[in-house]
Amino acid sequence: QQPAFLASVLGRRTPLLRGLPTTRTIEENAPAGVSIYTFNVTGSPLSSGVVAIHPTIVNSNPLTEAFAIVPAGDLVYRVVTTGNPILDYETMPKCFDLQIFVEDTAGRTDLKTLTVQVADKNERPVFWGNMATQSKIMAAPEKSSTQKDDIRCRI
Repeated sequence: QQPAFLASVLGRRTPLLRGLPTTRTIEENAPAGVSIYTFNVTGSPLSSGVVAIHPTIVNSNPLTEAFAIVPAGDLVYRVVTTGNPILDYETMPKCFDLQIFVEDTAGRTDLKTLTVQVADKNERPVFWGNMATQSKIMAAPEKSSTQKDDIRCRI
């Protein structure tokens, strides 16, 4: 037996989410509140044009809390970053599939996917500990007739 929520999702699906499914890209290290995508919700002909369950991310693959849905106007919603965690191209997955669910007042439901791809950002190198503050002086003595022209340096 299916839970009531899943039965509802699978039972009376009506296209309510406009502009989905789609794919969007966001640059890594985006702070909280950065808008990734804006979409609309339309009520079914039997509804009062109002949503009973506002659009919600019911599942993400892989699981993450890095995204949220916020209202942006009358039946307009935005998918935004939460900043928790900060998206990091080097240490996190590069792509997230967000399943977005909505239900109108007539009980009609819709479930669509927004795919979010994380783009790499060229970041300055960061040195930790004493590497960040130390300085080195290197001198190259004049070469004698027996020395080679190569100077090698390791950082």
